[in-house]
Amino acid sequence: MKKLIYLLLTLPLLFTSCQNDEQAVSEETVQVSFTAGLPQQMGTRASSSSSVDKLYCAVFENGVEITALRETIDIVDDQDLVFAPRLIRGRTYDIAFWASKDGAYNVTNMKSISRNQGVAEENFDAFTACTSITVNGNASQTITLYRPLAQLKLGVTEEDWNGVANPATFNMVPTKIQLKLNAYTAFNALEGEAVGNNAEEITYMLDATGELFDVTIAQSNGTSTNKTFKSIGMCYVLMKGTLQNESSTSPVTFSIFDQSTPIANAIRENVMIPYVPLRSNYKTHLVGGLLTGTITYNIALYTGDYVTDNDHNKEIE
Repeated sequence: MKKLIYLLLTLPLLFTSCQNDEQAVSEETVQVSFTAGLPQQMGTRASSSSSVDKLYCAVFENGVEITALRETIDIVDDQDLVFAPRLIRGRTYDIAFWASKDGAYNVTNMKSISRNQGVAEENFDAFTACTSITVNGNASQTITLYRPLAQLKLGVTEEDWNGVANPATFNMVPTKIQLKLNAYTAFNALEGEAVGNNAEEITYMLDATGELFDVTIAQSNGTSTNKTFKSIGMCYVLMKGTLQNESSTSPVTFSIFDQSTPIANAIRENVMIPYVPLRSNYKTHLVGGLLTGTITYNIALYTGDYVTDNDHNKEIE
């Protein structure tokens, strides 16, 4: 009888041991490697000093980040960007990536990435990607990041600039430009989409550097020509829509100021262009006679690698 009691007492222990063994097998972790492929232009000058130097990597399961697996990787020239977390076999995960300049964005919540205050506009360039994986064993993937932002750059002809800056005329040197447009303020790297349903009016105060840049202008006869402009402002704009979506449009209102007095004088004030196309991973050039007289402007959309996608000219009073 005693032997039978002892045998019955040991059965629950054996059952518990089997359960633990099964759980250990089901939660076997394997290493999954992700190599982030960054566009070549990330290391070049998309604007006056555009660059990114940090890659933020996050692992999500059922929409919730596993914070213990978060990793920040320094972006160094000629070095592969490899994120290799250990994940549980049989489970499905989402892996989100965000590359930007250190300190430019608040990335505490990868589902609501937002700008930090007091950062120069040229430092807000960024790249992102997200991928899903069901873990069946050791695996590796290469992920290509894209720019989730539209880049908007405004420029004027040298004749237009000199027309107001010349001491013999107005003697007003373009120094600051204020831009108002409709856009979004936060980005969800897990969804690859701007946060929120409605754009809001955002104001940018930008430097008019006068830096020269070239734009390809389409001609009415089907040909094109390169023309040089002076920069009066550049900003990064977060629009709704993923990489594959068509362009969004926003009205753009600008005022241009000089610094000839302690309080800047307005060279042009509250000039509104009703429909400016903006699209993630593209840049839009808004160029022409923005300082004087009737505004003739050219809008050029460029893809992420800056190949001309669409050019058109408009003239407004």
